[in-house]
Amino acid sequence: MRELDYGGAVLFTISAVLILIGVVYTTTLPSSDPHVIGTLVPGFVLLVVFALYETFMPLKQPLTPTRVFRRGHGRELTAPFIAAAVVTANYYGINVVWPTMINVFFTDATTDIHHAVVLTLPANLGLLFGAVLLSFFGTKIGHWRWTLTGSVAIMVLFGALLALGNPNRFGMMTAFVFLGQVGFGWAQYLSIAYVQFGTDQVELGIAGGLAGVARFAGGAIAISVYTTVLTNSQSKSAAELIPAAATAAGLSPDAVPALIAAMPLGADALAKVPGITSEIIAAAFAAFKQTYVVGLRTTALTSLAFGIVGIIACFCCQDISPKMNKKIEVFLENDVNAEKNKFH
Repeated sequence: MRELDYGGAVLFTISAVLILIGVVYTTTLPSSDPHVIGTLVPGFVLLVVFALYETFMPLKQPLTPTRVFRRGHGRELTAPFIAAAVVTANYYGINVVWPTMINVFFTDATTDIHHAVVLTLPANLGLLFGAVLLSFFGTKIGHWRWTLTGSVAIMVLFGALLALGNPNRFGMMTAFVFLGQVGFGWAQYLSIAYVQFGTDQVELGIAGGLAGVARFAGGAIAISVYTTVLTNSQSKSAAELIPAAATAAGLSPDAVPALIAAMPLGADALAKVPGITSEIIAAAFAAFKQTYVVGLRTTALTSLAFGIVGIIACFCCQDISPKMNKKIEVFLENDVNAEKNKFH
C-alpha cells in the first residue's frame, strides 16, 4: 500500500475536477469570467504538473507508467488510448443530440409514453448490432487496424450528419443514429482490446485501468463540452429567433420577455401574456424548435472535431493480428499445464 502513487492520484483528480467545472461554468458565464479562468487555468497547470510528476519522480508503482505510453513509439498503447477515449466521446455526442431531438422535435405533451420509448430503440439496437457484428465477423475479416478505423469513421460520419436534423427529418435522423451506433458497437469493444494488448502480460492490470480511464475521461470531457455547446448555442439563437418571430406575428416588443418567461410554464402562463394570440404562440414555439435546430447542428459538428482526432489515432495504431491467436499466457495453477507458467 505504501508504494501506491497517492500523489499522482490526487494531482490527476484535482486537475480533472477543476477542468470539468470550468467547462460547465461556460454554460452560464462568459469565457472571460474569473470563475471560468480561475478553474480552467489551475486545472490545466495541475495536469501538466501531473505529467511531469509521473515522468520524473522515482515512483515504485506510478499511476501511469510513462514506459507503457512509449511502447512502439506510442503506437502500441498511446494511439489506442486516444482512440478509445474518442470512441466514447462520440458516443456521448449521439446520446446528447438524439434524446434532445426526441424531446423537442418528435414528441410533445400529447405523445404516448410507449411511442416515446420506441424512439429510443434505434440507438440501442444499433449499438447491439455493431457488437454482434464484431463478435461474428471480426476474426473472419481480420485486418484489425482497418476495421477499427472504418468503424470509428462510420460512427463519426453519421454522428456529424445529425447536424442535418430538424422536425421534418425523422426518418433520416433515425437511420443516421442507428448507423452511427453500429459503428460505435464495433469500435467500442475493439478499442478496449487494442488498449489491453498495448502492454505486456504482467501489466494487464495497468492496461485494463487505462482502458477504463480512456472511456470515463473521454466521456466526462465530451458530455461537458457537448452540453456547454448545446446550451450556449441554443440560448444565443433563442435570444434572436423567438423575439423576431413573436413580434412578426403581432406581439408587442414590450411583451416579449413575458412570453419567453411563460413558454416553459404551459398554457395558463401563456394566456396571461399581454396581447397573446394562438398565432403568436405558434410562431414562438416554431422559433423555439428552430433554436434547437441551430444548437443541435453546432453540437453534432463539434463531435466531428473529436472524431477526426480519433481517426488519426486509429491510423497510428499497430496491427494486432499477431496477438489475435489461441495462445494462452497464464494457466490455472491446478491445471495440467501449470508448469508452463512463468510466474507461480
